Amino acid sequence: MKILVKLFIIFCFLIAPAYAHDILVLPADLMQIKENYYSFDEPSEIIANDIIKEFNKTNGKLKSFDLYDIKAKFNNNTLLKNSLAKYKNNTIDYEAFKTIGKDFGCNYILLVNSSVMTNKNSLRRNLWEVLEVATAFDISYPFRLENSVVLLDSANELVIWSNNYSSKLGTNSNEFSAKNIAQANAEYEKIKLYSKTVIAPSVSQNIMLRFFPKSIRPLQTEINSQGGALKFERTIPEKPNLKPREDFYGDTLFGI
Repeated sequence: MKILVKLFIIFCFLIAPAYAHDILVLPADLMQIKENYYSFDEPSEIIANDIIKEFNKTNGKLKSFDLYDIKAKFNNNTLLKNSLAKYKNNTIDYEAFKTIGKDFGCNYILLVNSSVMTNKNSLRRNLWEVLEVATAFDISYPFRLENSVVLLDSANELVIWSNNYSSKLGTNSNEFSAKNIAQANAEYEKIKLYSKTVIAPSVSQNIMLRFFPKSIRPLQTEINSQGGALKFERTIPEKPNLKPREDFYGDTLFGI
């Protein structure tokens, strides 16, 4: 009888789900009012939503909260608003995020930021602002969408993983404009496609590897090693132009 009990306990232990990690995903533009002409979601929000969806595919290993619930809980919260504003300027307020993590009952926070840059200066601008200005003044310029993702252990005030994703905007001739709402929607769909098929799966995989080594197979994708850029034409591709590679094991992991 004792042997059966021991076998039963061992069996229950083996089939028990892995310890789940709650991660609070915070896009840098979460608390910003939509002021762009198109009323589009900001890229950081698009990416954050897709990452949350990817987390929900991990059989409970990674769990996150809906952005709507986060906004509802932190509505008019100056601490979160100020800390996200600092993060947009490349400063992490560890003490503030530690408090925010406690308020939501989780020890891990994933910060997501997006901005547009050029090769000639380090000035960061809003994506839809750049689209409006480039359209109004008929500007052709090599704009790039730069996305940064940082995973914090907020309880211990540590960065345990981070990565950057870069993508060229517009056509190969550097035309990035929208003369009508249809063209604007086409650019919006490209950003959504890039987020859904490239950034979100990569982030989810790397964080899974951080918490559960050897628990998943690597993504069979290749990102250009010269900056990781994906070049999209004016028409929306059905699938990104990615080639399988056997030796790709995700982005570099930075352990504690």
